[in-house]
Amino acid sequence: MPRSTLVTLLVLPFLAARAGHPAAPYSTLSPLCPLSPPAEGEGRVIVLGFDGADARTVEELMAEHPGRYPAFERLRREGSFHPLEVVAPPESPVSWAALNTGQNPAKTGVPGFVKRDLKKGEGPPGPALGHLVMDTVPLEAVEGAPLPRWSPAMTAAACGGGIFLAVLVVALMLLRGRLLWAAIPALVLGGGAAWAGHHARGLLPESFPHTSNPNHARNLWDYAGDAGVRCVVIDPAQAFAMPTPASVDVLWGLGVPDATNDLGRWAIYTTDPDEFYPPPAGRTDQLSAGAVYRVEEREEGRISTRIFGPAAFWRRPQIEAELAGLTEAQENPDLDFEEGLALSDRQRELGDELADLKAEGVTVPMEIELREGSARITIGGEAQEVAEGEWSDFYSLDFPVSPLVDVKAITRVRLISLRDPFFELFLNVLDIDPREPPFWQPISSPADYSAALAGGCGLYETYGWSTATMPVKDEEVDPELLMEDVEFTMKWRERLLYHELARDDWRLLMEVFSTTDRVQHMMYQFWDEEHPRYKRDPAAADREMTFFGKTIRRRDAIPAIYEQMDRIVGTVLAEHLRPEDTLIVCSDHGFQSCRTQVHLNNWLHAKGYLAVKPSLAESESQALAYVDWPNTTAYSLGMGFIYLNLRGREFQGTVRLEDADATIRRIKADLLAEDFVRDVYVTKEIHTGDHLNLEAELIVGFTPPHRISWSATSGGISLVKDDLGLHVPGPILEDNLSAWSGDHVSLALSAVPGVFFSNRVVEMPPAGLRALQIAPTVLHLLGVAVPAEMDLPPLVFAE
Repeated sequence: MPRSTLVTLLVLPFLAARAGHPAAPYSTLSPLCPLSPPAEGEGRVIVLGFDGADARTVEELMAEHPGRYPAFERLRREGSFHPLEVVAPPESPVSWAALNTGQNPAKTGVPGFVKRDLKKGEGPPGPALGHLVMDTVPLEAVEGAPLPRWSPAMTAAACGGGIFLAVLVVALMLLRGRLLWAAIPALVLGGGAAWAGHHARGLLPESFPHTSNPNHARNLWDYAGDAGVRCVVIDPAQAFAMPTPASVDVLWGLGVPDATNDLGRWAIYTTDPDEFYPPPAGRTDQLSAGAVYRVEEREEGRISTRIFGPAAFWRRPQIEAELAGLTEAQENPDLDFEEGLALSDRQRELGDELADLKAEGVTVPMEIELREGSARITIGGEAQEVAEGEWSDFYSLDFPVSPLVDVKAITRVRLISLRDPFFELFLNVLDIDPREPPFWQPISSPADYSAALAGGCGLYETYGWSTATMPVKDEEVDPELLMEDVEFTMKWRERLLYHELARDDWRLLMEVFSTTDRVQHMMYQFWDEEHPRYKRDPAAADREMTFFGKTIRRRDAIPAIYEQMDRIVGTVLAEHLRPEDTLIVCSDHGFQSCRTQVHLNNWLHAKGYLAVKPSLAESESQALAYVDWPNTTAYSLGMGFIYLNLRGREFQGTVRLEDADATIRRIKADLLAEDFVRDVYVTKEIHTGDHLNLEAELIVGFTPPHRISWSATSGGISLVKDDLGLHVPGPILEDNLSAWSGDHVSLALSAVPGVFFSNRVVEMPPAGLRALQIAPTVLHLLGVAVPAEMDLPPLVFAE
């Protein structure tokens, strides 16, 4: 998961004004745009998605800087520009899943980044990931293994039997039918082949770490592919690990794990004397998927360390099984003294190995030689010279999980400082190598599409959340590092886009750019002069950096990322759009500055809906551990979700089913009485589908600049000490001092409208344009029947 002094203004009057903006007739369009609307089913459709692109911000930027955003201005003047109403909750995986499928969250089964885990009624509920499932899959469930997925015995029988028969036939021919003499070499070689097959099969893990997608609805390109339409889709969010028709190529985006099957593990290696934790532990407390490692110069100017890769998921089960066998053997009453000593020695040996594997996983060495102004950095045998303050090129890493299976990754490093005041190296996320993704965790459909793109465009990042927002959020690196990474990410995504546009063998091409979202998450602190972080250090907003060849200040980062979005749209308009084509530019949600965080469980407690235990420890402030369940009516976890403590569903539920509706109405009314709440959505009134049970009863839409608190997301409550020194619930509102200063999650839908641009004039529906209409609209333009399961009809373009 991401991600102006006017953010507190109501946007509804502005949106209404935009909806009525008159569009120019098609006769005034330049030849680069269609002179007349193409018949449905003719022409191509190009969809450019920009995560987090905000209609209010785009409108303000065009008004304040005429001519700076020529593509936006042109589309507004000659085609369409309107705010796009997004689904509740306005979170990227939820919104993109709905936009891609044309179906609401109760049909997709994607309730949010975080959802409630009822623990099968065996304990109090807690938080769980809602947009992906990180688990293991058995060998039998994956394709592309280097050996047949038979059991070791069957593999041995097949290898031994095959060699035996082959040798026997040849020997009979050579020995003129002497069966006994022919059988001897056949048996010897067949036995050897059986042993080799059994041994080789043992080198193949029985299960693999795997990240899967909870999305149950088909994407728009699947329906198009069923109809024989050639589709190319690059970096769509929440579309990973889903099968596609043969006529569809998809490089998956948000949701794809890193090469360690984790959520974007990054690292910093430093000689900072204030850091105390060397590898493999490192400092990880309060860090978002990262670690800081203290390293030392073992000799003048030389540092030796390791990069930590995937878990040793082949070797660990072997060791654990052998240890279990040793424990059982030691319980034999007939065991003699010397045998017992040997077993104990083997136990210690295996125990040490297991401890190392648990702490480190599979690693590759990193050697660093400090020089004048640069460092020679060697990772896994590949050396690069990296100047201070600069990034390396991609490194290719190979993590051998077993003699038959390895994980191939790519990464980059940035040499933050050489010696002044100390050595510091940033290691980016370990991306799955697109040339050779693991057979159990492909990153595209078909599985070889990622390699084809790498062959045509060069290497690119594959982790679903590209760009280094988390180390900036944790204040371990400066925002300039993020902006450098954003530029790098946009450039390789542009290469993919233009490469696929040039193929010209498709009717639908869609690509999603996430960088608009990432920049706004982290850089609102420098743009919004009323933000608490801006007030703390106003001068920080004027620090300069280079972005796409221009010198800008930090306060200019958000206008600058919209300028790059405009540039990409302009390139597509000028160089790739034919007269009969339709261009749609859209986003999953908008953005706001978030100055204040709301502790929603503190509010529920203050209103009497949530009871806490009589004596609380500070450690109980998270994951609903503080809740007195028999006296609780409702609780919150996730991005502004409120769940009833329902009898028969929750552990120690208190609310009877017949009282649920009245309780929901009462909580909603109390919330709407608060200034920090603009809207409250009752999910069963706005969503329908088989997966409604995954969602909360209520979704709170806060008034900007408020956002759900960081602790409440995981079911936390804010605690303070009273006069007696006891921990008690604290205030409901608190300044947001996080570098994660802009957001969209938990805000009212009217506060975070997405954008809709098109080179064609759209007829405005009475209810406005909605994200759920993008999928049926694209299918209609392609001449494909809109499936009944989609929630809304397609948009109508003016004749």
